[in-house]
Amino acid sequence: MKTTENAKSGISLITLVITIIVVIVLAAAVILTLNNNNPVENAKEATFRNDISSIHEQLNLYALNEMSKNNGVYDITSMNGKVSDYVPGVTQYDSELKVEQGKLVYTGSDTKRAQIVAELVGEVDTVEVGGLKYNKPNLMYLPSSTTKVVKWDASNVETEMEITAADKDTSWYDYANKKWANIYTNNNGNKAYWVWIPRYAYKIDHPHTTTAEKINIKFLSGTSNVASDGSSLEGYTIHPAFTFGETQLSGIWVAKYEASSSEPDKLDSTGANFGGGNTTALQVRVLPDVYSWREITAGNMQTVSMNMTSSNGSVGTDSNADTHQMKNVEWGAVAYLCQSIYGEEPWNNPYGDWTGGSYKLKTGYAGANKYSGGYAEGNVNLAKYNTVNGVKASTTGNITGVYDMSGGAWEYTASLIDNGSSNIGLAKSEHIQNYKVKDEYKKYYDIYTPGEEEKEGGTYYGQGGVTLWNSGNSESQNIIRKRLTAATYQNFESKKGDALWETSNGHSYYGRYTAGTGDWDWLQDTARDSANGGQVAREWNGDYMLVGHASRPWFVRGGGFSLGSSSGVFSSSSDRGYNNGSYGFRPVLVVGGTL
Repeated sequence: MKTTENAKSGISLITLVITIIVVIVLAAAVILTLNNNNPVENAKEATFRNDISSIHEQLNLYALNEMSKNNGVYDITSMNGKVSDYVPGVTQYDSELKVEQGKLVYTGSDTKRAQIVAELVGEVDTVEVGGLKYNKPNLMYLPSSTTKVVKWDASNVETEMEITAADKDTSWYDYANKKWANIYTNNNGNKAYWVWIPRYAYKIDHPHTTTAEKINIKFLSGTSNVASDGSSLEGYTIHPAFTFGETQLSGIWVAKYEASSSEPDKLDSTGANFGGGNTTALQVRVLPDVYSWREITAGNMQTVSMNMTSSNGSVGTDSNADTHQMKNVEWGAVAYLCQSIYGEEPWNNPYGDWTGGSYKLKTGYAGANKYSGGYAEGNVNLAKYNTVNGVKASTTGNITGVYDMSGGAWEYTASLIDNGSSNIGLAKSEHIQNYKVKDEYKKYYDIYTPGEEEKEGGTYYGQGGVTLWNSGNSESQNIIRKRLTAATYQNFESKKGDALWETSNGHSYYGRYTAGTGDWDWLQDTARDSANGGQVAREWNGDYMLVGHASRPWFVRGGGFSLGSSSGVFSSSSDRGYNNGSYGFRPVLVVGGTL
């Protein structure tokens, strides 16, 4: 009897233990589901991190081995292929990792793993400064012989640091307090200042209006689409400026000032000064207080921008580095950051002088107030980039920001409406054939789709379109122009981050005020135009919105020195791509292991 009772007691105890275990397992499952700190996932991540560290070390050992076998000489960029080609026996990662130019690159779709790889291979480090996390300025691949880090003190005095020291120093930037990172490259006397724009995602709460608002910015980690602070990106857009072809970037370096040339005081045959003129024989410089480079075609602007990585150019190397003419999305990346809590709306650069048979526009200036415009050379109210008023012309309101994005010269961007217009060819570019951007150069351009009627061969384009756009003054022609431009503008909605459709609510079209008049302008509505003598669409902060002219397929941005409040980081217009004394440009520098 006692034995039976003990057996029953044992069975009851076992049942109780099993029940407790089941409850614990179920509870653990719920906790694992609800808790972001999932120990199973954490263990997988730790294993992946350890494996990547080991693979990275083995790749370095492989390169060192090859060096020792070849008297210390080995081109690491020749290392391309599967991981298992260089680390024998490691095949489990061949589907999501590869070796490109000696660097370990993640090709899978797991954003967390992408972030881990970017961090461990040293492509970029995320830093925390002033309580804000973002990608530190990417100095990798930039030659130490030509590159210096710029540090500005409270009196706007510049000092420089070697990149090896600055890479471990965060005192030269603090984006939480509108202090953006600066460097310069200087090769063969061709000096160029650059400002770092870290990779970010953005959200505009009320897009497609003319009421400016602060743009929400979340900085991202490495080349991933993961917020640096770990927060959700729901409702946010990864800014497209950080995708270059198929390469994801940790950030971009943008020219601090409008481009100038290696002969900024060069005069043309009439005695006018355009800072260089229409040639590709000069080198690009990016400096304050010099005449900007104008009277150069849009195509030649791209060529000389790309030449900055040549042996004579400012950067001096094209190894894992690329320079090119700024695109609309790259312009937008600067504009959106300055329209956030991390920047300031810049004052207009009013420096413009036609006196004495010359034509002079200088970089890095402000006026007596935010919307000053049209100051002749020598005006006492002109304020240099490093003065109390001068710094207000930057995108941070201090000396660390980007200058000349409001006023100065209008800037051609490498952006065009793909409507087949013969005027696309006026850019005189080696990158364009038959009025189309060549496939191998498409990553260097923002290409916009026009409305169906405006396309080459469409009802109102081709030879008839030339007549439609360039002559005639009937009200019916105005109506057609308006319809064509509206259809093209509507297609802008599909383009994100370029400071066009998202920061405006309507378009302008190019036509006459009324039938029979001799006055042309950018117009919004024929009835109102007739009454008011001309009216244009606007973007945020009252900036001009003047894009969509079928015969003017190239974009220009920022506004001119004389436009005052109509200039700005959202200001836009269009032209034919030919050389013009009012139009300059700005280069962009990107670096990375897969360029």
